[in-house]
This record gives sequence, C-alpha cells and structure tokens, in this order.
Amino acid sequence: MEFSQIVKSLRLERGWSQQEVADRAGLNKMTISQYENGKRKPSFEVIEALAEIFHVDMNYLLGYTDKIEKPAGDETDPATNKFLAVTLAEIDLIEAYRHAGAETQAAIRAILHI
Repeated sequence: MEFSQIVKSLRLERGWSQQEVADRAGLNKMTISQYENGKRKPSFEVIEALAEIFHVDMNYLLGYTDKIEKPAGDETDPATNKFLAVTLAEIDLIEAYRHAGAETQAAIRAILHI
C-alpha cells in the first residue's frame, strides 16, 4: 500500500475524521484530505507526527514494511510474567490525561479513586 492509502486506513480504523487527525497533527483538514488522495506528499516532520499519532513505525506509514510495531507501553510484567497489552484507545486516554490541566487530572483521579 501507499502512504495515502495507509493514512486513510489508519484513520478509518480508529473512527477519526480528517479534522480529528488534522487537529492532532497540527495541520488543517484540507492537508489531510490531500495526503489521503495522493495529491500532496508530507514532509519528514509530518510523517513523524502522523506515526506518533497513529502509534505506528514510520516505515509502516510509508509502506516500506507490513510490520506494525507494538504501541509504546506494551510489555510483560516481570513480577507476574503476564503480558500487559495497551490498546490504542488506552494510549489516547493517557495522552489526553497528560495534556489536561491539573484540575481536570485531579477530577479524573477522583473519579477513578486513585
């Protein structure tokens, strides 16, 4: 697959609109549309940002490999020897929490009793 198809596929898998991807990447919706239609090629910095947003390897995003690296945070707990899978939705929640203000973070901790 080509970059345009991969970006669109990743976006649709996550149920995101072009506007949501644009907002996450600091771009405008038209730019994402042009990437998906193959009318525009991204800079290295944009590829890097999109790889981060989608939690994939840049080589996968560019179509150089079919291998998608595991999202950051996936590991085996040495104490229990259990694999701790972190979903993309969970990573999105963590990122949103990190970007939230102190008051919002405190409210989330209170709701979760942590």
